[in-house]
Amino acid sequence: MSSPPHEEMPRPSYQLDIVRGDKFFKDADPDDLIIVIMGLTGAGKSTFINRFCDGVLREVTHGLRSCTEEIGVARYKLPSTHPTWPGRRLILVDTPGFDDTYEGEYEILRRISVWLAEVYKMEVKITGLVYLHSIGNNRMCGSSLLSHDIFRSMCGANALTKVVMASTQWETILHNQAAGPIREKDLKDFWRNTLSGGAEYMRVEVPEDDPRRDTQRVIDHILGRHAVATRIQEELVDLNKRVQETDAAKTLAETLQRWLGDSQTQELSQEEEEELKKFPVGPGFVDWVKGLFRLKSRPDLAHVTSKGYD
Repeated sequence: MSSPPHEEMPRPSYQLDIVRGDKFFKDADPDDLIIVIMGLTGAGKSTFINRFCDGVLREVTHGLRSCTEEIGVARYKLPSTHPTWPGRRLILVDTPGFDDTYEGEYEILRRISVWLAEVYKMEVKITGLVYLHSIGNNRMCGSSLLSHDIFRSMCGANALTKVVMASTQWETILHNQAAGPIREKDLKDFWRNTLSGGAEYMRVEVPEDDPRRDTQRVIDHILGRHAVATRIQEELVDLNKRVQETDAAKTLAETLQRWLGDSQTQELSQEEEEELKKFPVGPGFVDWVKGLFRLKSRPDLAHVTSKGYD
C-alpha cells in the first residue's frame, strides 16, 4: 500500500503580511537572549546599542531624519564570568521609530511585528524590551503618545515585567538642570500604568568616568528575569492573526480615528470624512490619514490623550 500523501502545514496568516525586502534574523537560536530596543526617532536606540557593544551597529541620528529604517541586530557574547548567562549570545535589536521620516506608523508596526513573529515561530522568546524616551523633549507630542500606546499593546500585560522604560540624553539639558527632574516626573506620570503593570523605570545617563554604566545596568536588569512571549507574538503565531487584526493595530486605528474626530483637525468635507472613517485598517489607512491631516507636524495634537490606559 502506498503511504498517504504528506499534508503541508497551512501557512501562518501573518506571513501574508511579509513583503519583498523584509529582513529577518535567520540564525536565531533558542538559547539566544534577545532584547528589543524601541522608541521614537532620535531617542538614542542605536547609541544605546553601540555604547553597550563598544562598537558601531549603524549610523546614529543627530538630526530630524531617522537613520534606522530597517530592523538591525547586534550580536554580543556575554563573558564566561557572567553570573546568570555565562558565554551566552546576547542579541540587541534596533528598531525604527513609529515617527519614522520615510514610512507610516502602520508600515513600521508591520515590519517589527512580522520580525518578532518569525523569531517566535522558531521557538525563541524575547528576553526583554527597552523603550527609550529623550528627556530633552519638553512635552509629550502626539507621536510620543501614539508610540507609547502601540508599544504597550505590542507587549501585552504579561510581558510588562520584562520591560524597562528609560529616559535618555540627559546631557542635552545640562544648561537647564532644573528641568530634568520636572520632565522626569511628568514622564513617569504619563507612564504610570505601564510602570504599575510591572515595567521598570531607569535613567540612562553617560558619566564621563563610565559611559557604559547605565546601559549595562538596564541590560543586567532584564537578564535577571525569564524570557516571555509578547502579546503581538502570541496573536500572530498562536492565534493566527494578521497584523491588522492585532491589539496594536487596533490601538493605532482608534487613535487616528480619535484625532480625526478632534474639532481642530476637521479639514475635509463631510463626504470625505465619512469615507475616511469607513476605510479599513491596513497599510494604506495610516498613510492616507497622514497625507490628509499631516498629523506628525501639527503642534495642536500635543493634548491628545492616550488610549484608555492613563
